[in-house]
Amino acid sequence: MKHICASILSALAGASRLHRAGRSPGLLTIALLLCLCAGPVFGAAELTLYDGVNPLITVVDNGPGDSLPLTGGILVQTNVGVWNLSISTALTKPLFGSATSPVMDIDLQANSTAAGSLTLQFSDNGFGPASGNLVATITGHTVAGAAGTASLDVYGDPANVVGAPTVHIAGIPTTPLPVAGSDVGGLALGAPFSLTEVETLIASGATTLTTDASFQVVPVPEPGVLGSLALGLIVLALRLRK
Repeated sequence: MKHICASILSALAGASRLHRAGRSPGLLTIALLLCLCAGPVFGAAELTLYDGVNPLITVVDNGPGDSLPLTGGILVQTNVGVWNLSISTALTKPLFGSATSPVMDIDLQANSTAAGSLTLQFSDNGFGPASGNLVATITGHTVAGAAGTASLDVYGDPANVVGAPTVHIAGIPTTPLPVAGSDVGGLALGAPFSLTEVETLIASGATTLTTDASFQVVPVPEPGVLGSLALGLIVLALRLRK
């Protein structure tokens, strides 16, 4: 956005010099207002892969390495050390959920040629205003080969920094596959904020596995709504007694 503004201003400044006799600042003023009102541009979502040995692989939404030409979705097929990722899909807004109703998901199908660990970190920012209960879920199983484990943690960052694990919101501890676990944590961050989910897999040997790690935010009903619901139930109970 900054380089676009600079180009517009440069072109309009040249035009202004040609009309200096009239001393009309209209075009320059409009360009300045457009640049100032454009506001901050949030960074794109990114998926980072790490096996604890080799350099990190980071794929930005719609950047190099992303095979899914849709904003809000990243598709990666690559090798990371002993791991081969046949399908690794990460989904976020606007494809899944929205800024005010966050939903993020990592779907993985992978195999390893030996024992090793693999961490997938998926992060996006520009969320909010949003509050309520963040429900994190992870499922998965070993298709063939050696046993493995999986874990999931979800973090938020009030400074809106992509990948920042500032506030731990919810997590499922290291669990042997097959796994079907969930956890709930309160989300109460001022907008805008970022959200990051970190999935860690550990294989005890050559294996093939599949997992799905996700979270969604469920709004908490207002006290007035709960009171009205309770009153309605009481009235219904009294009528049934009659």
